[in-house]
Amino acid sequence: MNEKEKNELYKKFGIHDPAGFFVDEQEKESLSQEILERIHATKQIQQGQAQRKSLKLKRKKQLLTMAAAIGFLLLSTGMLFYHSMSGDYITITVAKGETKQLVLPDGSTVWLNSASTFKYPKKFGKKRMVYLLDGEGFFDIVHDEKVPFVVEASGIKTNVLGTSFVVKSYQALSTMSVAVVSGKVAVSDDHQQTSVLLKNEEVVYNKDHRKPKVLKIKAAERKAWNDGNVIMNAAYFEDLVLAVENAYQVKIKYDHQKFKNCQNSIHFNTKQSLTEVLNLIREIQGITYQINEEKEVLITGSGCN
Repeated sequence: MNEKEKNELYKKFGIHDPAGFFVDEQEKESLSQEILERIHATKQIQQGQAQRKSLKLKRKKQLLTMAAAIGFLLLSTGMLFYHSMSGDYITITVAKGETKQLVLPDGSTVWLNSASTFKYPKKFGKKRMVYLLDGEGFFDIVHDEKVPFVVEASGIKTNVLGTSFVVKSYQALSTMSVAVVSGKVAVSDDHQQTSVLLKNEEVVYNKDHRKPKVLKIKAAERKAWNDGNVIMNAAYFEDLVLAVENAYQVKIKYDHQKFKNCQNSIHFNTKQSLTEVLNLIREIQGITYQINEEKEVLITGSGCN
């Protein structure tokens, strides 16, 4: 470093007159060397920070790339399910066209049907309380006399000790139901109406008047969707339409009032094509249909009185 460069360096540190500031040349040279060493050390620190920043940015880009890839995978497979945690609860949302199996904290198993949303605590306390916010679930509950298991759906509570049953409570439907596959359950509503159900019994509630109706059924058919089979007997048209919408990820438009009283029995497998299933409905209900490019189906027909 020449004299001019040294003087410029001194000025940066507030030394404008080196000749009057230093006692002798040795002190002057010693301070110059110290300043240079500190500048060098500062540069090394800055370089290290820059490298760490670069690594962080590189790491961030890698994580974003991974997230994008995962996001694409979920979208390309129909978004299997959405899992979120809030406080002490876990919420699971299953996409249309998919089903999801869960194991709860007590070892009980739940199978969720398409377009279902289910909420349960991370840890059970004195009561095993879970919530079917929307959709349908098949529950196989671990027996525990000291800790009852309760499913709440549409304001209806299903109380069990250890059994298997199906709860169906889609927000889009005018009814909700509970069907017992094995064991016994007690179903109650806000008006303290209680129905005790045994195997192959189902209680149906109309969401408007809440009057329970107990039916004899083949309960195994109620959970057939878990194997890709949809079995519906004397089902209202809205129920049938929703099953098709959820299975094939489509939107079906029709005159709700005209088809309100239509009841049909149908059996199809979700491996069949949408056209095959619509043709089945055409045969049993006499509808006409049109499939648009936007995965939308328009159904017309005379309906039912």
